[in-house]
Amino acid sequence: MAFDNDTFVVLDLPEPFASAVMDVRRRHRDDVRIVLPVEVTMTGSSGVGVFAADQDRGTVFAKLDEIAASTAPIKAQFGAVLHWPPSLYVFSYEHVEPFHALHERLATSGIRFGPTPFPFTPHTTIRSREGANDEERDELLSLQIPGEFCLDTMSVYEGGPGGPQWVRLLHRVGLGRA
Repeated sequence: MAFDNDTFVVLDLPEPFASAVMDVRRRHRDDVRIVLPVEVTMTGSSGVGVFAADQDRGTVFAKLDEIAASTAPIKAQFGAVLHWPPSLYVFSYEHVEPFHALHERLATSGIRFGPTPFPFTPHTTIRSREGANDEERDELLSLQIPGEFCLDTMSVYEGGPGGPQWVRLLHRVGLGRA
């Protein structure tokens, strides 16, 4: 079975950090983001694009399982909020090296990906709704969610033709479980 829709590899944020990000999305009435998982996109939006459609899912998932088994969980903490015009606000990350190492392993794994014009930047999107006023921009750019957390779950999500509310989990694997 091939990949019929745009398909991404992500690291899922743990609680309570995922809920803290979701609270920001709700407060900012981001109807797109409140139906999407809170995650760090590893493939799909930057560095490399979504999976090439004509690959066998089982083969791709087996390769992801292999990569995950030999990848230690990533200890992380949010960095500053970045604004990518016109409307994207994201948390950056402190200590990005482990993210770049995992992204490179995915990109050179033999799994085929489509192109993307953006260099890989580990981030978690907090708002994508257009039209932030000055007060909202100031709040977003000063936002902090302190604390360290462990990213230990890699997931594959498929976006569908029905829009962002139609997102489906295809595969999930723990990091460092060789």
